[in-house]
Amino acid sequence: MSGTKKIILFDCDVISHFISNNCLDDLPLILAPHQCTILDYVYNEVAFHPFRIAFVNKLIKDEKLLHMNFPNNNMDIKREFARIKQSNHLIGDGERACMAVAKFHKDIIASSNFRDVAPYCERHKIYYLGTIDILSIAVEKGIYNESKCDNFIQNAVKFNKAKFPNGVTQMRYYIPRDLSFL
Repeated sequence: MSGTKKIILFDCDVISHFISNNCLDDLPLILAPHQCTILDYVYNEVAFHPFRIAFVNKLIKDEKLLHMNFPNNNMDIKREFARIKQSNHLIGDGERACMAVAKFHKDIIASSNFRDVAPYCERHKIYYLGTIDILSIAVEKGIYNESKCDNFIQNAVKFNKAKFPNGVTQMRYYIPRDLSFL
């Protein structure tokens, strides 16, 4: 993995998966040296769950997660945010915010909504990570082992109704993508 520090914009689903596994503190370690970032739209989605927002606030306070305002003064980003909603009203504000900002800032998106986010990212040459990709990085760095990842997957499905790539119920069934962009 390259040593160039990048910004990773987190969507609510990835944050929820790590919270349900009591592992949110691990994200900055797994993704170091990159800057883990949460846009205000995603923060507001997480805030609907008081239990979850407490974990996020702790990481922000400890300066392990950057809380970033949506750049309302950037008209290109605002137009893209609106255009994404017009093209698919089912995409949530947090995902749309991540997509619009990443398109113009060339940030990385961390989202498990591959149905909507992945095609957009591929079309606009935006790098993206899913929860399973992050788990793969954790295994590669020796932070997690396969057993911990398997339990993580089961908990995310049980507590968050997480949807992972077809057939991926354990890490051994996942073929890691090329993540050399990190």
